[in-house]
Parts: sequence; structure tokens; C-alpha cells
Amino acid sequence: MKIGIIAGNRRLPILLAKSIKDQFADSKITAICIRGETSVQIKRYVDKSFWFNIGELRKVKQAIQESNTRDWVMAGQINPLRVFSRRGWDSDLTALMKDVKDIRPHTIFDRVILYLEEAGVSFLDSTRYLQKNLASSGIMNGLSLTDKLRTDIDFGVGIISRFVELDVGQTIIVKAKSVIALESLEGTDNTIKRGFSLARKGCTVLKFSKSSQDLRFDVPVVGISTLKLLKKICAGSLVLETGKVLILDKEKFLSLSNRWKIPIIGSEKII
Repeated sequence: MKIGIIAGNRRLPILLAKSIKDQFADSKITAICIRGETSVQIKRYVDKSFWFNIGELRKVKQAIQESNTRDWVMAGQINPLRVFSRRGWDSDLTALMKDVKDIRPHTIFDRVILYLEEAGVSFLDSTRYLQKNLASSGIMNGLSLTDKLRTDIDFGVGIISRFVELDVGQTIIVKAKSVIALESLEGTDNTIKRGFSLARKGCTVLKFSKSSQDLRFDVPVVGISTLKLLKKICAGSLVLETGKVLILDKEKFLSLSNRWKIPIIGSEKII
């Protein structure tokens, strides 16, 4: 099996490559990597890698065509601030975005996918090879919930089910049936820090997806670094949307969260 990964930052591209190799021993993986974003460790898990500066869309297309690989997966984020700045955009990307009134990552990557599909590329759901890493329903690490936590979780699920549809962010912080922080451009971890600065320990953190989430390039993710932050701020619980949020290094994540007494809960949206 031949497959390509367009690799962003953090551990998701590495986890994806490892998972593909585990499931398909004969797989041949090509990675498109972004300097300053993609971890160099990915070289250990793929058969071939190409490295580009952010915004070099024409070179990316040429490398994909030269790889003779049809099926591709986008995995990992690109820092939204680097996208927002428009620095380093080549003429192809500039022309692609010339009539766009906003440059949210969703808008940009939707156009990039269309551009590459017109060149014969097929993009797959980025969770296709990572199903076992998705959040499951209920309490995932066996910890009990206090009545106070259950109240905040129910309250938070009701709020975030509506908030994510505004296409602002995917994370909210609640405590004592109050909304403490809503994610914007700063990302999940900075939202958590801001929430803690306002309400201190005991906050419940919720991370969900939009109903229109395009899982070809935009999947919500949590990992060990976020869990360590939750420990540091003495978070009350973490709630993730069932079947929509990826947990990196899930077995280790749940083991550590159990040891640190942070309940991890999977929940569906309230429609």
C-alpha cells in the first residue's frame, strides 16, 4: 500500500505513520514536511520525506506528483499565526486565496485540498487509521465524579455543543456553572492557562468538534503535554467528544490521568 502524509506539527503525524506501519507491514509512506512545524523524528517512521517552507504550494504539488502516490492524509496542525501572516506564500497559493475574505486555517486548507485534488490527489479522513485513539463514551479512566463535577460537565456540554458551531474554537473552560474561557486563536493550552488564571483549580475543560468538521485536515487532538498542564493547574476533569477527538498515546494518557486523579470523559453533543 502506498500512502502519503502531509505532516504538520506535534506528534500526530508520527502517531499516524506508526499506526499505518503497524496495520500494513508492506506500506510505503511518503511525507510532505514543513520546516519549523514538522518534527524531524518523522524520518524514522516514513520511507521518504520532502521538506518545504510554509507557503511553497507549487513545490508541494510537484513533489506529490513525483511520488506517484494517490492517497494522502493531512495530520498535525500548522501554527495559525504563521498562516495568518501570509509570509512566504508562493504565486500559486497567493492566486488561490486572492478572492478569499478571511484566512482562517479551515478556509485555506479547504482550498489547498481542492487545488491538489485537481492534480489527481485523493485525501482521506485523517482518523481512518487511528480509530482506536478516538475518545470513547463515558469515563475512560475509571475515576469517579463528584456531584459538583457532574453538574459542571452537564453545563459545559450544553454550552460547547453550541459554541463550536460558531467556528471560533474547540475548547471551553467552565467552573461552578460559569463559562470561564473560550478558545480563540491562541490554541487549547493557552486557553486552559487563561481559564486557570481567572478561576484557579477545579476547572472542567471541554474539547469538541464542529458538526461540519472536515476530518481530512482538521481533527481535534489532545496529548500528554495538555494532560501535564491539566495536572499543573489541578483541573477537575477533561471532557472530549466521543468518536471525534483524538487522544495521542491514548494508553499512556489514560494511565497518567488515572494516577493524577483527572477524570477523562467522553460525551456526545447535545443537539
